[in-house]
Amino acid sequence: MTSISLTSQTTAPAVKPSIGSALRELTVAGGHLSVALLSALRRKSVTRRPLTPFEEAENLRVYARSFESTDRGFAADLYAAADRHERLHGA
Repeated sequence: MTSISLTSQTTAPAVKPSIGSALRELTVAGGHLSVALLSALRRKSVTRRPLTPFEEAENLRVYARSFESTDRGFAADLYAAADRHERLHGA
């Protein structure tokens, strides 16, 4: 004959939050949100000039160099795209 014994664990009942504690947490969260918004507004926005077609093509060539050792075909396609971009946009 086989017997199976099970052990049960009891857990404490969940404590329901009170309105006061919920309001306190909401106030803290609101304070964090206010600080984040103010710091975002104070941050200076960086205005960058648009890149020239030559600079865009050069950036693409730099990216293509990172693939030369692992995927020569993809690197060649990127180089061709950079050349086409320069030709089409008159750089």
